[in-house]
Amino acid sequence: MHTVLYSTIYLLLISFASTGFAQNRDLHDVINRLKADLATASDSSASYARMGLLYLRLEEADSAEAAFQNALALRPNLAIAHTGLGRVYQNLHNKPDRALSHYEKAVAIDTTDADAHDRLIKTLLALENTGSRARKAASQTIARFPDRASPYLLLARAHREEGSAHQVALYYYKKYLERNPEDHETAYQFAYALYEAKEYRDLEDITSRMRDPRALPLLAQALIQRRDHEGALTAFRHYIETLPKEEQPLYDDISYIGSKAEARAYRLASASDDKTQRERFLTRFWLQKDPFKTSGGALRRSQHYRRVWHARTHFGKKWPWDRRGEIYIRYGEPDYISTSRKLNAIVPLDVQRLQEQRAYAIYGDAGIEANFVGPVYPIRTMEQGGIGRVGNMGFTDYRPVTTTSGWTSVPWEVWIYKNLEQGAEFTFTDEFLGGNFDFAPVPSLTEEDLANAESSGRSYMSVIQRLNEFNPATLAQSLAAIEPELYSIEALDPLDFYFDTLTFRGPENKTELQVIFGLPLDNVALPADPDTTVVVERRTALIYPRALNFQNTKSALAIDITDDIRDRGLQALSGVHHIAEPGEYELAVEAWRQNTNRVGAYRQPDLHLPDYHDKSHLMMSDIQIASRIIEADRAPDTSFVRGDLYIQPQPSATFVPGMSMYVYFEIYNLKRDEFGQTRYTISYEVQKRQEAGFALVSLLAKLGQKNTEAVGLSFDQVGTNPDENTYLEMPLTNLASGRYTLKLTITDKNTDQTTKKDAVFFVPGTR
Repeated sequence: MHTVLYSTIYLLLISFASTGFAQNRDLHDVINRLKADLATASDSSASYARMGLLYLRLEEADSAEAAFQNALALRPNLAIAHTGLGRVYQNLHNKPDRALSHYEKAVAIDTTDADAHDRLIKTLLALENTGSRARKAASQTIARFPDRASPYLLLARAHREEGSAHQVALYYYKKYLERNPEDHETAYQFAYALYEAKEYRDLEDITSRMRDPRALPLLAQALIQRRDHEGALTAFRHYIETLPKEEQPLYDDISYIGSKAEARAYRLASASDDKTQRERFLTRFWLQKDPFKTSGGALRRSQHYRRVWHARTHFGKKWPWDRRGEIYIRYGEPDYISTSRKLNAIVPLDVQRLQEQRAYAIYGDAGIEANFVGPVYPIRTMEQGGIGRVGNMGFTDYRPVTTTSGWTSVPWEVWIYKNLEQGAEFTFTDEFLGGNFDFAPVPSLTEEDLANAESSGRSYMSVIQRLNEFNPATLAQSLAAIEPELYSIEALDPLDFYFDTLTFRGPENKTELQVIFGLPLDNVALPADPDTTVVVERRTALIYPRALNFQNTKSALAIDITDDIRDRGLQALSGVHHIAEPGEYELAVEAWRQNTNRVGAYRQPDLHLPDYHDKSHLMMSDIQIASRIIEADRAPDTSFVRGDLYIQPQPSATFVPGMSMYVYFEIYNLKRDEFGQTRYTISYEVQKRQEAGFALVSLLAKLGQKNTEAVGLSFDQVGTNPDENTYLEMPLTNLASGRYTLKLTITDKNTDQTTKKDAVFFVPGTR
């Protein structure tokens, strides 16, 4: 009955709009006719309800309220009248709290009215009411109208407020956004809440679906957390492209963190119309700043973009940011932060020591026993005339913030970086109460302040000198000259591994570089790991001379960890290849166990890639130390097959006595004689490093080739190919522990040319 009535009235209003009756005069005519017919109407409550809806259309709040009240006086259970009153209070009187009870009565009377249910839930959301009654209403609405979006949002917020039901909240947010994908604001608010809670996996899941450009920096930070530096940089770049033209250059401006020469070079590159030149400069700059280099600078560059975004988001009331933004871009997140809005009484011990040192320098003995919960540097106070002063600490109008003296007249923030120089405290104040924070000013001292300093045994000049020395503006300027930026990787745990680099002749007059990883399973595994599979991400970067370019690789290796392989010294082996022009390079390698903070990184700054394509000279590749070499057709897999051989690497180059060491190498440019044969000699010697020099160690060796003859430490070879790949097998018996050098010499007997290479291996001591 009530649903039919409501539908009839709704259709009537649509009819008015479509036939011209939507004009106010026409609506009033209808209202007057309804009033005139009240005495003879079969259902006066319905007539009043119709009038109420028409008054709602006219936005005449008092008349609409009176009409609905009259309807309810005649029929208290008229659902449409309760809904109408709810709309009057919510939309016209802006009193959602009064609307709530009427919506609740409407849905209780007419459980089939989807609109009333929706209005009830939206009112609860507007009132931020997510209590048990609100949750029950939302659940009932979902049961009856599962396609409505609003109840999912209410339940999402309710579970988010609980904190412990985060995954449930995420479920409901996803359901809500599936039904209302255009609500970008709610999606962003939820994503930002995930960001603040450091729920990075869920943050990536949500933001990767969003079309709102504001989601891109949040997505980038989720990618940073799982060390997808390139993906984070791409997300930031897409975000920057959506910004106003005047804001975009802020992200690439390096003037805060670069040297004066670098800042000048950047300005020159930016002034040019050549975008390629500018990007080349930035690529080189960030590559040099990158602590690992394996991402080609993407790690450090994406972190810089994150800092700029943070400064614009949190400190950007003044264009482009206030002083806090400047310090944040330079040095990142402080080790300790406290503000006048949110005192932080939990001061780490090492930060306390820095506070005490600074307090003693500024206030003398009076500063030793104070407990600081804010700036040590004195800021403007409300305690005029020395009232509330702790001993002789502080001045008439300026005082530090301690547990017993914190009545300041200006908002303030204090940031402490314990690893910046010997420790740095930056104090910011909002002197004009406008939300823009600047460095705290040097206090204006009174004659009484100077007299107090003299009476305590300190000259007023020394007091003024200390105040100027520790003034945050002075500190920022002096630090910028010697340490313009800070990027810490202290949060990472070391992951030790082995790697080996080998060069061979490559295609198209280039050189092939092999990088072999040896990941000790006992280093990769954590003590609490069950039998499981862990994934280690391996990166390499081959950096060209002067860091003008680079090529890098990234790949994941799945490693099975079981109890029966622990404590056995086993390694997971893998390799990557680079092809590059001969020359001098820098190599960076990295291994990271995913979903942990365990990272290992090494750099080889002077890597020479020989030119193996000069046909006029006898040449030899690098020597590869291996633990096993067999024919390729017997190989367990193709990972380490080269030509017709399977070479199992031993990047640690460590062999226990009794093992056999295999030595693989390639020979290039052997000359054939008049019979088409090559004739060459392989000679080697092993030397052990001792305190007094090197001692020659004789070893018996066996060649893994046919047509060979072993004579002492030399082996004659005969063949037909100008290029050969071959290997030696060396049983390591009766060797003392130590570091050994294998020296290998190839002599072409047809030309008398020779070539030499060295390799190092180790024999560990007994446990």
